[in-house]
Amino acid sequence: MPAPSAKARNRAMIARHLYTHRTATTQELMQSLGLSAPTVTQNLRELIADGTVSPGGLQRSTGGRKARDFVFNPNHHLAIGVASTPTTVTLRAINLYGDTVADLNRTLPYRDDAAYWQRVDIIVNEFAANAVTSRGRNVAAPAGGNAATVLGIGLCLRTPAVAPFTQTTRHPYVTIHHADASATAEAWFDPTIDDAVCVYLDRQPSGSLIIGGRLHQPTIRTSDEDDAGTIVAHRNGTIEHMTLVPGGRKCTCGRLGCMSAYCSPQTLPEDYESIPGFFSVLEQGETHHRERMDEWLGYVAQAITNARSVVTGDVIVGGEAAQYLDDDDLTELKRRVCMRTEDDDGSFTLRAARADDRLHLTGAALRFTQRYLHDLIGL
Repeated sequence: MPAPSAKARNRAMIARHLYTHRTATTQELMQSLGLSAPTVTQNLRELIADGTVSPGGLQRSTGGRKARDFVFNPNHHLAIGVASTPTTVTLRAINLYGDTVADLNRTLPYRDDAAYWQRVDIIVNEFAANAVTSRGRNVAAPAGGNAATVLGIGLCLRTPAVAPFTQTTRHPYVTIHHADASATAEAWFDPTIDDAVCVYLDRQPSGSLIIGGRLHQPTIRTSDEDDAGTIVAHRNGTIEHMTLVPGGRKCTCGRLGCMSAYCSPQTLPEDYESIPGFFSVLEQGETHHRERMDEWLGYVAQAITNARSVVTGDVIVGGEAAQYLDDDDLTELKRRVCMRTEDDDGSFTLRAARADDRLHLTGAALRFTQRYLHDLIGL
């Protein structure tokens, strides 16, 4: 790939500075980046023309001509995350800072067939159009085509779908596992994360890995006729079907002793009891419920220990069960992990995931905003 031209580098530096600092004057850009006034002025003019930057207000006069602020426009491109539950379709639109600009919850019983996904198409297209309209006209039409304000659609899937989306989808889309999407958002909003094991204790538990502050998504080469092969991404951190108890309970995958069969919060309630009901009784100090909780925490601790034997990083615990775990529970969970790990001084962090039940939607949409920002400013 050829090296970018000086003009492209200058444009990227100015856009990156404005993205990071959100606003700056021409003089501030000149001083911070070491660029001349004509270079800054010309690039700002172009960035304003394509919607990346907006003119801001005038600063207070210091005796001379008032300086004008220039503001990065995070809404000039949006991205959308979509997920299905057994009864609903949930959608979220985010801007280039990852901030939520619109949410939608639409009742639609799940069926993995073409008719269902065609209906999802319609919902997504309507939602995207409304999200763009609500933000106003944010980008100018490029030469030879129409402005595309929506970068793409990130579709969260826990299991592969037969026919996700159809020809009627107006935007590019990618599929991403629920856990990988959530981990992507965790890393985005917490830049202090380096390496971390993310464990999502949902009814179908799952996991993901963050390496070097980003979702770790290795690639594999598939063989083809000319033996050149095709590079495709695949899931990381699939801890839900690692063997936790050899010869143990039967898992939904058909194997015995999987992590999922022991760490799902569905294993906690007694007959005819709900998960919220279990934790409600647990809070009252009922002995048998406490015993079941202690056993469950032991299995979760072992699963985390196993995962950390591969990636010795911090631990982020999310999913449905995480909302019921208080600080004492998390402290106890970390203590049990340390007990199972030789030479572990407990210097790692074990914390709850961000308190946002639609975090996976943000993470799915981030697949497009991250790619765009990398091209725009090298972020």
